[in-house]
Amino acid sequence: MIQRVQTLFLIGVVICMALAVEFPIWEKTSPDSEVKYALDAFYWKEFQKNDSDSKAWDLAISRPSFYLAGVGILVCLSTLFSIFQFKRRTTQIKIGALNAFLMMVYIALATYFIYRGESKIGMDARGIFKAGYFLPLGAMILNSLANRFIKKDEDLVRSVDRIR
Repeated sequence: MIQRVQTLFLIGVVICMALAVEFPIWEKTSPDSEVKYALDAFYWKEFQKNDSDSKAWDLAISRPSFYLAGVGILVCLSTLFSIFQFKRRTTQIKIGALNAFLMMVYIALATYFIYRGESKIGMDARGIFKAGYFLPLGAMILNSLANRFIKKDEDLVRSVDRIR
């Protein structure tokens, strides 16, 4: 099970998505440097500049964005389930397709929250995409590689069954 290369790719998917849930996704500071906006998988946050310390920020508003965290955790759990379905390769392929869809939903939701924040701030300053935005893309690549190797195993087993 663990020695199969697709299992290593699936473990990589779990790690990438767990880190994507943990790391910040996006950040933007207003042009006058008085307000900073940040997005992570759990909260959409607005910070105000601290009057006493010029480098410190105080949290002003925090709105939940649990949809992102929920989708990310769901991908992690379904991928872990897929790892233990190594005897049923067709089930693994189906779960891999579901994971690809869920990762696209994660990226679409993150993009929606980012553009919603852009409209509130204005386009004067540029936002910075953080690691939490790019990690699901890496997870999608690892997921597609895992599905390719699972499919190769399934084709090999079917070809051996034909010989019998």
